Amino acid sequence: MIILMKNVILAGVCIKDDAKVFQMKMDECIALCNACQLNVVETITQSANSMNTISAFRKGKLDELRILVEELDVDFVVFYNSLSVQMAERISAVAGCNVIDRTALILDIFSSRARSRQAKLQTEMARLQYDLPRLLNSDNDRERERGGGVTNRGSGEMRSAIVARKYQKRIQDLKKELKKIESQRQMDERRRSKTLLRRVALVGYTNAGKSSFMNCLIQNTEASGNEVFEKDMLFATLDTSVRKIVYDKKTFFLYDTVGFVSDLPHTLVEAFKSTLDAARDADLLVEIVDVSDDDYETKMEVTENTLREIGAGEIPVLRIFNKVDLLKDTSRLEGICVSAKNGDHMDRAMKEILKMLYPSEESMYCLLPYGKIYMFDEYRQVLQIDVVKQDEEGMTLYLQGPSDYIHAFDLYQIREGQL
Repeated sequence: MIILMKNVILAGVCIKDDAKVFQMKMDECIALCNACQLNVVETITQSANSMNTISAFRKGKLDELRILVEELDVDFVVFYNSLSVQMAERISAVAGCNVIDRTALILDIFSSRARSRQAKLQTEMARLQYDLPRLLNSDNDRERERGGGVTNRGSGEMRSAIVARKYQKRIQDLKKELKKIESQRQMDERRRSKTLLRRVALVGYTNAGKSSFMNCLIQNTEASGNEVFEKDMLFATLDTSVRKIVYDKKTFFLYDTVGFVSDLPHTLVEAFKSTLDAARDADLLVEIVDVSDDDYETKMEVTENTLREIGAGEIPVLRIFNKVDLLKDTSRLEGICVSAKNGDHMDRAMKEILKMLYPSEESMYCLLPYGKIYMFDEYRQVLQIDVVKQDEEGMTLYLQGPSDYIHAFDLYQIREGQL
């Protein structure tokens, strides 16, 4: 199937940002457009201390935008900055084409990429929460423009009330459905928590290579489950995936989470909070960084800020630099450098993950009474347990593994001489 890309102009107002940071955000917005099958044929920007509250651009720049739209025959204009409905309508009236902002663009991407029931419901709720005030404000503006008649004002208020009730009811219905899904997810998580296995969540900027990293581990370890979807584009996956990873006789759950982006719309942060529980509940966060990106340091800051915003700022983080196969010189880099695509240095990454998950190990002998035999089944996924002998008193075991798990058997510890 051939997908025809629409031509658009990307516009933006640089407010207080330095030129380099603003250019990074505009480049990212171009990538977002491409992810929506939009071809950016021209960009137009203006630097200002504040955005014009009426039309975003000042008059001269607005006229320049109108001329560009006429010359290039574009389908519509995409604004990097968030626009009120009134601003968008005024720009549209001058430019002669439709105008959307970056938030609407991201919502379109999320709507088209959502696969699971939860992701679809979350995205729909975010869209309704974004659209509701704009529809109401637009409706009221049109009524005011029609004049001051009592009948006109009344009909406007009625339409606003009808729209508000319709949207708010759907939002409430979505919240109820999401609550049911969340309850089921929590039941699944409780089952996982009973295994005592540690949890590792992959986090990072969108398109940094988290899914590729997870698939590389699945291919090269004793992992349960199929590979996850991966593609070289922004927000390729929105759903959280979880796989059980076994490496060097140690087992943990690995979660792949939705990627972050600068200035992520608040409605999306709120809607996807339950999806991001995987990051908040993790024992260790593995931040995947696309080191081939010239702006990777800025994007690392965005990731750190987002983690704090969702309540995961205090969880230990292991930073891994990905896509080193795209670099000619890696000597300037300090830390763990891998290529998830080629599998380079993944063993080192795994060893560092296990080192942070299990910082210290101990061993002991214990005599486990038969009345406590459930502990044998409960801990054998996280400890190396060898049965030395069995008699009428119970099972004599040799335990080796993480200290905090070993200490659960302190009450039954015996010395080697007591064997």
